[in-house]
Amino acid sequence: MQPAVKAFGVPKTGNSAEECDDAAAYSNHRFAVADGATESSFADRWAQRLVQKYIEQPPALRNASGNILEEWLKPLQREWHASIPWDRLPWYAEEKARGGAFTSLLGVEVLPAPSRFRWLDLFRRRKGTRWHAFAVGDSCFFQVRNNQLICSFPYEKPEEFNNRPLLISSIPQRNKSVWKQIKQKEGDCQPGDLFLLMTDALALWFLNEIQSGNTPWKSLLEINSDKAFARFVDSLRAESALRNDDTTLLLCHWKD
Repeated sequence: MQPAVKAFGVPKTGNSAEECDDAAAYSNHRFAVADGATESSFADRWAQRLVQKYIEQPPALRNASGNILEEWLKPLQREWHASIPWDRLPWYAEEKARGGAFTSLLGVEVLPAPSRFRWLDLFRRRKGTRWHAFAVGDSCFFQVRNNQLICSFPYEKPEEFNNRPLLISSIPQRNKSVWKQIKQKEGDCQPGDLFLLMTDALALWFLNEIQSGNTPWKSLLEINSDKAFARFVDSLRAESALRNDDTTLLLCHWKD
């Protein structure tokens, strides 16, 4: 079972694409989005590196003991530090960069259910595969089946969003509050399912629509180009239905 995947992103109104601090990456069975904090330095490259690494080799959080995410981040934090042009930064930019970059991170991985019994593996494939998701911060994952929302992670209600989400820092010492608040969830994936990964502005709009009894995934499924996504986002911003923020959507449709 292979998904049809579409990825779209637009920056804040008035910003260029190069100024967007969101990031998204995917393969046939791994999907990730991140929302770099604009207030921090070089957040775009921090967000981009985390989603890329998740696709290459996600942290083995499932059924794990110990702080797997902390160890997974260490080489990425060293890479981020080495990528900063410290010798070319003015003093005030260097001081800000010393405080590190911050980003949310949401990753979803789809795996076949393993078994020692071949007949059971075949049965499970017919019944669907399992997915595992983890999140730090307020980027969200939604799963739709038979035109019904069956999973909303890590937030389920609009009021859960706030102005100070938990974020992953490129500075190891600034992640002490993260380790005990990593969110994880598992479920199954069936042919025809729809996965939607979003950064916070779009996720908040999505949950507001759900709360109003609407089916927002139908509008998102109709988007087939970057220009169409930009028009969609612009129209919501003009209606004050969507906060003016970097906005990213990763849409995965598991065809029947």
